[in-house]
Amino acid sequence: MHISPFCQKDQKDAAYYIPTGQTKVLSPPSPPDHYYHNGNSNGNGNGTGAYHNGRSVSPGTASNTSAEGPSGMLVVRVVEARGLTLPVGFDGTSTSQQKNHPHYGSPTNSSRESLQRKWWLPYAVLEFDKNEVLIDALGGEMSNPVWQYRAHFDVSRVTEAQLSLYVRAPYPSKLSDRGCDASSQDIFLGNVLLDPRFDDQMQDEWFPLLSGTGKVRVQLAFKRDIGNTHLTVDSFDLLKVIGKGSFGKVMQVRKRDTNRIYAMKILRKAHIISRSEVNHTLAERTVLAQINNPFIVPLKFSFQSPEKLYLVLAFVNGGELFHHLQREGRFSEERSRFYAAELLCALECLHGFNVVYRDLKPENILLDYTGHIALCDFGLCKLGMTETETTNTFCGTPEYLAPELLLGQGYTKTVDWWTLGVLLYEMLTGLPPFYDENIHEMYRKILQDDLRFPEEITPDAQSLLEALLTRDPNERLGNNGSSAIKQHPFFKPISFSHLMAKKIQPPFKPSVSSAIDTSNFDEEFTSEEPLDSVVEESFLSETVQLQFKGFTYNPGQDGVLGASMSSK
Repeated sequence: MHISPFCQKDQKDAAYYIPTGQTKVLSPPSPPDHYYHNGNSNGNGNGTGAYHNGRSVSPGTASNTSAEGPSGMLVVRVVEARGLTLPVGFDGTSTSQQKNHPHYGSPTNSSRESLQRKWWLPYAVLEFDKNEVLIDALGGEMSNPVWQYRAHFDVSRVTEAQLSLYVRAPYPSKLSDRGCDASSQDIFLGNVLLDPRFDDQMQDEWFPLLSGTGKVRVQLAFKRDIGNTHLTVDSFDLLKVIGKGSFGKVMQVRKRDTNRIYAMKILRKAHIISRSEVNHTLAERTVLAQINNPFIVPLKFSFQSPEKLYLVLAFVNGGELFHHLQREGRFSEERSRFYAAELLCALECLHGFNVVYRDLKPENILLDYTGHIALCDFGLCKLGMTETETTNTFCGTPEYLAPELLLGQGYTKTVDWWTLGVLLYEMLTGLPPFYDENIHEMYRKILQDDLRFPEEITPDAQSLLEALLTRDPNERLGNNGSSAIKQHPFFKPISFSHLMAKKIQPPFKPSVSSAIDTSNFDEEFTSEEPLDSVVEESFLSETVQLQFKGFTYNPGQDGVLGASMSSK
């Protein structure tokens, strides 16, 4: 993993996939000599420095509609498109050159699902409930490609599917200002939102492209489960190890009946019990099963054996936000605003269900194939937090700890708005605002130091950061709900209804070759043989086993809550 000079820290496991319990609850630090003053002061700073080794210590309301999740299989067949055109400023010269010189700019990853497909023609990214499939064309022309590709998705909740179309182009200079990933060289042609009916009728329709020209033919059919399906680890093929922690490991797996790719988090019960992490583990399962939000990694299944717990999550393989921030040093304001807006929607949804997240940081944010964020790692969430309720658990990540948490005064949901401010500052400058290699000095700075900005930070960005990083939680922006944050001038370019419907094209798209690509994960893990190891001499009493009662998740019976992807 390359470490940029802006962000130096010890290499760690992919945080989204780190088994629950990697972080521990510690005693609060000794308070600094002087306590804080309310509000922030402004000054100047350069926003540079270095991370300390390791970042973790531990522990307007979204639509709260309830939807009963249909249980079954969604079959989506992407057939063909007609009338596609390149965006203004591009012509067909580059695609013609690619066709005539098949190895120029061709994808080199051998894991593509069909080597027979024509990579120089438009390709499609099909996404349902954060499961993504990359589909290369079988034939046709640039304007009328043919895919004839069928995908099967496990259904656990009512949500939309999305189909995005791209074409590969070999010239970085033409893409540098168009919000595309210079390494993947993909030109966005448009997308469609697909609304499955989840009934017994097949849908066969032509959908007009949004943000582009032409139309695409897609067929959808839903097959409802008859009876309950009992899942075990043998229901999956184990492909690669993608993360390890003190409680277990995380593997990339393929579900045998649908061939969908997932991330399977495997936790040893004995380790969870010995470290008193049962409540945190069950909280993570509860949050992931209840929340339906386009910017939160969904739980697909959970089950258990006498020795282990298994969480099956959507496999999001665009890499951690931290990985991309390391590589680039800092993000543009446009890109930072986009990520902050999607995170704002995710936190708003959690708060709507009285859940405080408490551990927002770049390591807990993934990018999907098209560049949208996916919030993950819910092991430090606190459930049952009403608007006025406070909690006192000292947990989180040192650079992101809010003043009220450091002072042991008890904190509310507004602690998440402080961490959003810290994250936005880090995206814009490359470092958290009060960073210091000495943790106790950093705590003092969080409580006392002026908030300083590099010259390139715009007035609107400074204004929002000052409001989010207000030390008095009663005066902090968002104390009366997330709508006040959405209405801040910094977010004026964002239509939040379009954002929630994923109608806004992300400013950056990671370089990912296929649904099974693990190039954004550490080779230290991916080179390891994927095995579900046998736990020897680990007998747990019936009383202990009862602590995990209710862990198993059956999508057909559990209610699913949250904001849908449709425009509100």
